[in-house]
Amino acid sequence: MLRRLRGRPEVLGATPHLREDRLPLRPTAGQLRDETADIESGRVRSADELAVLLLAVDRDGDPKLLADTGQFLLRAPPRLWLMLDVAVRGAWWLAPRWSAAAVQRLAQGEPSLLGLTVAAFHSDGHVREAAVARLAELDDTPAVPALALRASDWVPQVRDRARAALERRLAEPSGAALVAAAAVALALRDRREGRWLAERVETVLREGPDELLTAALAAPDRLTRRTAHLAALGVGRLDLEQMLHAAEHDDDLPTRIRCAEAAVKTAVAAGTVDRVRPLLSSGTARVRAEAVHVLAREGDITPATAALADRNPIVRAVAQAALRRAGSDPAEQYRRLVTTSRPEPGAIAGLGETGTADDAVLVAAWLEHPRPRARAEAVRALRRLGAADPEPLFAMLTDPSGAVTRQVTIALRPWTSRLDLPRLRQLLTASNPQHIRMAAYRLLHERDTWTRLLVDLELVADPSPPMRNRARGDIATWLAREAATTYSMPQGRTLDALHEQLRAAEGVFGPDRVRLLRFHLGLGGSSTT
Repeated sequence: MLRRLRGRPEVLGATPHLREDRLPLRPTAGQLRDETADIESGRVRSADELAVLLLAVDRDGDPKLLADTGQFLLRAPPRLWLMLDVAVRGAWWLAPRWSAAAVQRLAQGEPSLLGLTVAAFHSDGHVREAAVARLAELDDTPAVPALALRASDWVPQVRDRARAALERRLAEPSGAALVAAAAVALALRDRREGRWLAERVETVLREGPDELLTAALAAPDRLTRRTAHLAALGVGRLDLEQMLHAAEHDDDLPTRIRCAEAAVKTAVAAGTVDRVRPLLSSGTARVRAEAVHVLAREGDITPATAALADRNPIVRAVAQAALRRAGSDPAEQYRRLVTTSRPEPGAIAGLGETGTADDAVLVAAWLEHPRPRARAEAVRALRRLGAADPEPLFAMLTDPSGAVTRQVTIALRPWTSRLDLPRLRQLLTASNPQHIRMAAYRLLHERDTWTRLLVDLELVADPSPPMRNRARGDIATWLAREAATTYSMPQGRTLDALHEQLRAAEGVFGPDRVRLLRFHLGLGGSSTT
């Protein structure tokens, strides 16, 4: 392999024809951080710019910047590695002279770790294979993600070398190599050749030493931790304390839920149900619900009673079911809760879920609750109880909370034909807050076809982008899906108003779109009067 590489023109020095490189002059650590932040925020183009910066860092050879870059790459998320694998392969053509020098160092000299990493992303399979061979000789953990990428390479020779190197590294007692490889391996699972490494990692997690599993359970990568917990649960390698810790503290939702479920089953089997009580204060609704359910099943309904006013409907539903099984009516509990001086939003919601129409008077008393969420739940509860009176609710369209106006809008939809049209139009004006305008728009939209289109035409040049875009999109939807089957025609003042708005909107839509709208509105094909 090295003999083949040493016979290349760039290694023999026969490259006078190469054009000048197009790389940044003096890359900095700040530039690397900025490009990485852009990538993580979804700016794909930054991967190309970061690839060029990495080539420039390797070209300059500044020891401190090389070391900083190595640490930065070690902390990089797997998504960034996958993007760099593609981006660097396309960036080599920007630096033909430096590419030749890098290949020469790879064949004859001592390339840096960064140099080997970017060489492992080269478009030439021989260069990638040589880079993998050199990376395999290093003990540095930062070399592992590059090897993990090459373990799914489309060239068998490159792939086999990378896999052989990883086999040895995955058994290192520190677990650092396993953690570094796992993040990339799991992200590569769906690639054609990516399954091997992902399955190898999972085998180590199930069967390897405890030190390796412990390292993976604490990995910074969320998918690695999730895979480690699921693999360990599958073979019974986690004790109750570890399950409870993950259920309470891990920031990955599937991990919390699965560990909570496993902890509950383990505690029940061991006769130590009380140990799951800390899960009652979990920030995850499914975890709280699981704890409430198992404790109630074991005869303790006190947590279920306390959870009746939980902020999450799943937890409330579990608590309500637990009380019914115990022979208690949750609605009675809720009636007591909502008659307190300032009931919790969950208590108001719960009465709407379990009460009857007779409870509407208890709920309506809290339409002016000082907490926005409680007001929103009061509106929702009245709707569920079939007692959503449009008159008091209409006044709530000006509530300072968008959560409240959204619930009011839903409750008023069956009554749109009876609502005060001039008042709704006044709420739509640009002087009102965005959430109030949107509530008015939605109710006007439901009123009838011609009111809907008239409002849309009035808003197509609105200064608010959300309102403007909503109106333009709705007109496009009507033309594409509904106009051909709208057989009635506007009449009288509505027809005149539509005519005037179409003339005003011609600058936005253009004459062709206005002509089409005029045709469907029965105004003829001409845009002039």
